[in-house]
Amino acid sequence: MTSIERKIRWASILTGCGLLVQLGTFLVVSPLAFIAFLGVGCPLVIAGVLLYLISLLKGTTAE
Repeated sequence: MTSIERKIRWASILTGCGLLVQLGTFLVVSPLAFIAFLGVGCPLVIAGVLLYLISLLKGTTAE
């Protein structure tokens, strides 16, 4: 497995975990669920998307 494949796999895991957290917060109606949505779910999704984009950019420049 190459370096870019590993990074894309981590990006998909981060994004998937963030989406699962966000989905779970929709099942509970409380202020804590909103904080979990913004404090845990959104950063995980953003980190996954940024890692994906960075790995694509570094993968294209290395070739």
